[in-house]
Amino acid sequence: MTPRLRRYLELERLMLILDEEGDRGADALRDLMDPIWYSLSEEERRILDERTIGRIKSVEEIRVPAGPGLFGPAPGPVPHRALPEKPIRGWASAA
Repeated sequence: MTPRLRRYLELERLMLILDEEGDRGADALRDLMDPIWYSLSEEERRILDERTIGRIKSVEEIRVPAGPGLFGPAPGPVPHRALPEKPIRGWASAA
């Protein structure tokens, strides 16, 4: 993540907090962020455009950008492995 993209995300987080609280400063901050948006590379803007913002509720509200890369496929069943019937030899040298 580039320093410019990190700054944009920090300002965006603050803007979203202000917006949820109904603060008029959110609109002013949004307008001030435009030059930063246009200074981002096409790749950085693509990353921002393709993400979604998820919300986790707890005692302290936390927001995380949650895109498709955050979640992986569900693990499949673990294959059954039979227990050895005889003592394992040479285990100390393998450990």
